[in-house]
Amino acid sequence: MKKRLLSFYLILLPATAFPVYYADKTENDSSSYRNFYLHEIEIVSNPKTELKAFGFPGSVSIFGENKIESMNVTSMKDLSTLAPNLFIPDYGSKLISSVYIRGIGSRINSPAVGLNVDNVPYLDKSAFDFDFLDIEKIEVLRGPQGTLYGRNTMAGLINIYTKSPFDYQGTKIKAGYGNYNAWQAAISHSHKINDKIAFSISGQYRKDDGYFKNITTGKRSDISEVAGGRAQVQWRINRRLKINFTSDFEYSKQDGYPYKMYEEETNNWQEISYNDLSSYERNLSTNSIFLQFIHDRFILSSTTGYQYLKDNLHMDQDFTPLSVFTLQQKQLQHAFTQEIAFKSLSEKPLQWVAGVFGFYQNLRTDGPVNFKEDGIKYLIEGQTNKQLASLKENNPRMPDITLDVENENLYVDGIYKTPTYGMAVFKQMTYNFPCKLSGTVGLRLDYEHTQIKHDTHSTAPLQSHMNIKMGPTTIPVSLSPIPLELNGKEEMNTWELLPKFELKYMPDDRWFVYASVTRGYRSGGYNFQMFSNLIQDQIRTKIMEEGMSQIPGGGGSIPGNGNNSEISVNDVISYKPEHSWNYEIGGRTQLWEKRVSIDLSAFYIDCRNQQISVVSGYGRITKNSGHSSSKGLEASLRITPVDNLQFGINYGFTYAKFINNHDGETDYKDNYVPFAPKHTLAITGGYSIPVNCRWLDNININAQYIGRGRIYWNEANNVSQPYYDLIDGNISFTKGCIELGIWGKNLLNKRYQAFYFDVMNAQDLTHNNGFVQQGRPFTIGGNITVKF
Repeated sequence: MKKRLLSFYLILLPATAFPVYYADKTENDSSSYRNFYLHEIEIVSNPKTELKAFGFPGSVSIFGENKIESMNVTSMKDLSTLAPNLFIPDYGSKLISSVYIRGIGSRINSPAVGLNVDNVPYLDKSAFDFDFLDIEKIEVLRGPQGTLYGRNTMAGLINIYTKSPFDYQGTKIKAGYGNYNAWQAAISHSHKINDKIAFSISGQYRKDDGYFKNITTGKRSDISEVAGGRAQVQWRINRRLKINFTSDFEYSKQDGYPYKMYEEETNNWQEISYNDLSSYERNLSTNSIFLQFIHDRFILSSTTGYQYLKDNLHMDQDFTPLSVFTLQQKQLQHAFTQEIAFKSLSEKPLQWVAGVFGFYQNLRTDGPVNFKEDGIKYLIEGQTNKQLASLKENNPRMPDITLDVENENLYVDGIYKTPTYGMAVFKQMTYNFPCKLSGTVGLRLDYEHTQIKHDTHSTAPLQSHMNIKMGPTTIPVSLSPIPLELNGKEEMNTWELLPKFELKYMPDDRWFVYASVTRGYRSGGYNFQMFSNLIQDQIRTKIMEEGMSQIPGGGGSIPGNGNNSEISVNDVISYKPEHSWNYEIGGRTQLWEKRVSIDLSAFYIDCRNQQISVVSGYGRITKNSGHSSSKGLEASLRITPVDNLQFGINYGFTYAKFINNHDGETDYKDNYVPFAPKHTLAITGGYSIPVNCRWLDNININAQYIGRGRIYWNEANNVSQPYYDLIDGNISFTKGCIELGIWGKNLLNKRYQAFYFDVMNAQDLTHNNGFVQQGRPFTIGGNITVKF
């Protein structure tokens, strides 16, 4: 309690407010600073919208370049909680990017929050987590954005924009070092050749030695290394036509994963302790061509995107010193997107935007599983012998039978090809009535085709024998080698209508209110992880069938194996699309000569077939949980009491519960939806002190208080992270074109759960093992930046 009071006291000090300065976009004077009011320069701008943020009729948070730098936001996961009801847990690797807004989100498979970078949609969550480079602005739009942006934006959308070489010229070099041997270096250069052509090129490198140690291997479990670059050319052909070419690439390598076994009864965490290789390596390249033509009556925009992703995951699936089984997952993705949008340009009462969108995603996933000695012992031999013992109980005259598997390991390969394509048409119209009232209606028609071609097979047959005890004699009976395979093709087609209705009343430029109703949609798909479970079932079934055939009178059906019923692979591996209706009211106002800005909103979300991540063997699968609701509110306050001093408060409340969720064994009705923090709170601020002496021009002080919780980690609600708070801050000293900065994160060294999950316990299948990832400890570092 004392620490929490100290946290609030520190953040409310006058010197810890919000950054209120930024470098002017002027050539040869990168050290120039000026005051600004956030609402005066913040614009929600893209091929479909062009509106001052203050007048935007929806819940939106905007982070400019200097806000990003002053808060040391280096990737999307650092945005967590800075916007109300936004939660992005920092766990696992760059493969895992789980984004939640208002209690709606996704741990695996289809995202519920979309990501666009320079208007190019990122189709796969595996590409969401990348290191920021030359970022100009980030927009977080909360609530369904499906009418304009389509699939997988049912909870919201994050738009990221990079700097234009027409607006920023010069060279910037940055280098830094922090504890845990964290190094970073970046260089960027922008140049305007003439009034028509400008280009930029940049690169960066970062590494650290990890924050947590694996006591079994004696090594750090989360070492990371990242290198990447970006190139951009913008050509303003004439006053009506422009074209932008952008290409970026990132290579990342991480050791994994800092998962500690959790004892639910005592709330204790054990040390990280597993024995098999765990790592993640990724190559990611995104390329785009943006073309804009300005007509007298409309603006035509075309955005073409191509993304290449190749990665390789190794994981010790049991996260213990046992050798149960390991997983390797390799993905190769080629994704193409194309959007053509028309936007009205005239200032008539009726404003409109319309367009077409199409995408093709070719994803191949190789997911081999290696059952090792303990996996064979517990999962194959152990479970089969339990089944044989159960048969003996029901048939006392049956001899005692046990199974021995002769394979040292069992390597099961899996190849999954999932080509997906879709098309959409959309239109949205806004009419501005003379009475200061405006109304918006929109509709989008989405079509999506998803297919999976799967081939799961063992590279060698299962060799085993049964020990049949006849009186004092035990007779070994060799079983025929058992080949294992499961292959086929499944597909699904979906059509979706995504409407939007909105009213806005704005009597003057100081305040307005709005109300909206929107429909959200998240696409369905297939669970690759289910195939290892199906193969395990196939192993036990074939062993029992082969073994029973060797016993006189032992033929026939095998109770409990389900071998008399046909299993539909599609029913086992597929999950349906998720839908929601979002009802929202809100408003925004400016007071005290625009030095105070207040945002308020309240929402209710009715969600059907919500996709929830659940334990399945040693992996996770997505299943549809039935019916849930999420209701809450969001509030933001920004104040500039005096020049060079500003602070903001962003608060979100989410009350997300299951209305109906029964998995066949347990009823989770009225339980909280997992991964939905009930409270999020961010108090951010900064103070710029002009010095103007021989050795120093400015001292800039920034700090952030971040609080979130309670967070329930599973449907049973038996494990949760209570509300916790973090303090971050930095101080920088500027002289001319040189800036020296010192930053720190988790300054009070708070110990908290960044993430929790369950996996199967091979030694006792009636009780899962729980694991937590601890949040990063206190980190500190410094950097130097030179602009010229």
